[in-house]
This record gives sequence, C-alpha cells and structure tokens, in this order.
Amino acid sequence: MSRSASPLSAAALALALLASAASPAAEVVVVGTAHLAMLQPAPDAAQREAVVRRLAGYAPTRVCIEAIPGERVEAFLADPARHGELLSTFAMDAVRLAGEQQARLGLEGRQARAEAGRLAAMPALDEAQQVRLVSLQLAGHEPWSAALNWSRLSPAQREAAQARIGRVAAGRLDALAASENEIASLALPLARSLGQRELCAVDPFVDELGVNALADELMPLLADPSVGRGLEDFNAQQASHWDATSPDGLLGLLAWMNSESFARADLAAEWAVFDRGVGHDADKRRLMLWHARNAEITAYLARELARADGERVLLLVGGAHRPFLQASLGALPWVEVRDAQALLSTP
Repeated sequence: MSRSASPLSAAALALALLASAASPAAEVVVVGTAHLAMLQPAPDAAQREAVVRRLAGYAPTRVCIEAIPGERVEAFLADPARHGELLSTFAMDAVRLAGEQQARLGLEGRQARAEAGRLAAMPALDEAQQVRLVSLQLAGHEPWSAALNWSRLSPAQREAAQARIGRVAAGRLDALAASENEIASLALPLARSLGQRELCAVDPFVDELGVNALADELMPLLADPSVGRGLEDFNAQQASHWDATSPDGLLGLLAWMNSESFARADLAAEWAVFDRGVGHDADKRRLMLWHARNAEITAYLARELARADGERVLLLVGGAHRPFLQASLGALPWVEVRDAQALLSTP
C-alpha cells in the first residue's frame, strides 16, 4: 500500500517544479579576485583597465564589494567592547570619517544613508549635489561609495569641495580612490563607467570574531609544516598564472581564479586542512564559521537582487569565497548564476 506524500514533501516538490519551469528573476555573477595590493609585481593601469572593460561587458546594474555595510558598522559601534577590533581591522575609514560629516550635516548615520539613497537614484546631479552625496555617504559609514563619487569630481571641484567636507576627509578620499586594492582599482572604475553612484557592501565580517576566539586552539594545526608546504605550493601555483608582462595578464590570472581548478586547489590548501576526521573540535567550528560568513554574504546579495535595480548583480570578492557563494546562490530558485570564468575569458 503506497503512502501519500506529506504536506512538506509535496510543497518541496511543487517548489522544485515551479523553479524548473520559471525563468530566473535575476542574475548574479561572483568574480573571485586576488588581493591586488599583494600581487608582485603589481598590475599596471592597462592590465586593470582590461579587466574593468571585460566586466563592464556584463553590464551589471549593481556592483558589490567585500566590505561591511553601513548599517552594520553603525550597529557594531553600539557595542565597542565586542566589535571594536573588528571595526579597527575591517572598517576603520567607515568609522573615522563618519563623525565629522554627521556633525557638518546634522544627521545620524541612518538619516544620511536614506538621503544618500534618494540622491543616488536621481537621474542627474549638479556639482553641489555630488559633493553633498559624498558627505552623506561618509556620514552613513559608506566610504567606498563616497570614494566612487569623489573620483568623479575634477581636481578643481575636489579642491572647492574641501570647504564642504573638510581637508581630512578630502585627503583620505584621495587616498582611497588611488589605492591599489581591488575595490579601488576594479570595482570603483567599473561602477563609475556604468554611471552608478553606489557600491553595495555585502560582507559584515562578524564571524571573524569567532575565528579569532579559536586562534589558540587552531595554532597547533597551523604550525604543522605540511600545512605550510601546502600553502606554499598553492601560492606558487597562483604565481604561475600571473604573467605580469602580458597586457592581458590580470585577465588570465582572474580567469584561472574563477575556474574549477582554482576551487579544488584552494579547497585543499586552505580548508581541507581543517577536516582531520576528529570530533566537533576547533577545526570543524572554523569551517562552520566560514560557512556562516558566506551565508551572510549570500543573504546580502539576495537583498540586492530584490532591489528594483537588482536585475544583474556583480560581486567582486576574494577568490576563496567564490566557489562557496556560487554553490549557495546556485541552489536558489529564480536566480541565475553566471559563469565568471567565461565572462573573463571571452572578449
């Protein structure tokens, strides 16, 4: 005698059938990257521009980055004893540049973010509005979006804007916009070329607190010479894909970093070392914290996809995250995950 399907299993089947029949509601591409400021030798401007042009061909409607969202910075500031180290490591500019702008504007962070969102959505801004948008984004703990709009101003306009935002903020924005890291050298010019006024931050980093708490327990494993040799071999493999003499050298490196070959090598060198077949020890907890961090990023990306302008979202993120994020996003109905390796490999 057959047993009827439970309501839960029937609902799951219906969801699967619906997802298979429906077209995706939104697209996302996760582009894994090296931390460019650490590449030796550093990529030159032409090599970075080649990557930006290739990514621009995807025409993303939102460009997202590996940074703490402004609202989370504000929330973390409410508990400095717990989150002070996190903020000083991953959000120093978001913290130290906000206070002066909040005082100048007479606004709190959440109010500044709300007004910045309205300004950013306007079809055109005059010079005064552009400078106000920069100040609002700084006040809202979103320095990379502020750097994006600061980079649109001419040198003369930046000089004049110092009276509005202050010399300290202006100097730091100049430094951020000129940075050699992947946000400044890839995400920022990509968003600017597409006429966008915001970079969406999607990584709260909060699970790094748990990782820090495991440091003493993990130290014996990380001190194992075989772990060090595995990382050295992996770094050598990555270096072999970095042809600093080729105009397309950075494209080639990133194409490899978005391949299955990279995913397997990174899994073996960075993550499988924590799976030693013992109980629920610090090793396994470290892996779960990595999953938790990627789950937070996935949730933020889903919210970006839910926006009216979230039709095609591009995330630029450290290469180790990419395989995990692709897997979690790929499990979602109504979301199409585009192949970053194909995007970087196809002119």
